[in-house]
Amino acid sequence: MSNNLSIIGAGAWGSALAIALSDKFETIYLHAHTKDESQSLKPQHHALPKPYTSNIEIVHGYDAISRCHNILIASPSYAFSEVLKTLKPLLSKKHQIAWATKGFDTSAHCFLYQSFERILPDYHGCVLSGPSFAFEVASNKPTALVSASKDKATRKHWADLIRTKTLRAYTNEDIVGVEIGGSVKNILAIAAGIASGLGYGINTQAALITRGLAEMTRLGKSMGAKSSTFVGLSGLGDLVLTCSDDLSRNRRFGKELANDHNVQNALINVGATVEGLNTLDLILSIATEQKVEMPICEQVYYVTQGKISPIEAVNHLMSREQIDE
Repeated sequence: MSNNLSIIGAGAWGSALAIALSDKFETIYLHAHTKDESQSLKPQHHALPKPYTSNIEIVHGYDAISRCHNILIASPSYAFSEVLKTLKPLLSKKHQIAWATKGFDTSAHCFLYQSFERILPDYHGCVLSGPSFAFEVASNKPTALVSASKDKATRKHWADLIRTKTLRAYTNEDIVGVEIGGSVKNILAIAAGIASGLGYGINTQAALITRGLAEMTRLGKSMGAKSSTFVGLSGLGDLVLTCSDDLSRNRRFGKELANDHNVQNALINVGATVEGLNTLDLILSIATEQKVEMPICEQVYYVTQGKISPIEAVNHLMSREQIDE
């Protein structure tokens, strides 16, 4: 039991983690959302370069939870609360729970860790975040992550548990900052995609990353996060990755918007969940409450709402009053 792992969510990210961690566990149970999904995935996830190893069992339902001490949630953020509620009656004191989901709980309008504390108050939660494309994780390319929890033993447990020859985790107690970084970077990646789709170059990309990092840090500090978190892996590291490569679905979504596609057509062309779009409303409402300026994120919102064109958004940002850095 202790040498098995349950991963909730059989999308590209959950599947990549299962493949990358397969040598560390006797059995990895990869929980698909539906029976049809569990059958269609075999023998390989279409977005990944490798097939599932023989010790990865794709299952539907939660019967395998009783055979695992460790549960790793990799579901989309909008399903996070529902997963926790489903798990709750199946858990024992021996279970350790972490999530590799990025974004906010849009159904509950809060951070994922806040949903975790509300639904499972007797457990210590842990978030695994950082610059990590599923394709490269499944390809065993060296990747560094962050294991963040308010509880020291819990964050160390998960850092040790996921460590392999190609995965390395650093611990961090600032779970608020780590979750903000993992959420805001997706919105900024949409902005980077818009800029790329408009034909702008790396000067523009560098400016977006740098000023986007300032927005992310301002929001985080207003909510008690540490500035140092945002220059680490889950802040700057993940931001650079997501803004710089078309493996990022958020960046691809931004490029589709720049090519005169509306939101619905852009989503169809990307063909996957765009977390940045799902969290825009919530991020900006929190920023308003905290009286924090986030001009790049605001312009992304206006573009996705059809209120302005991508080029108008860029012109607005460039015409803002000059300030000290």
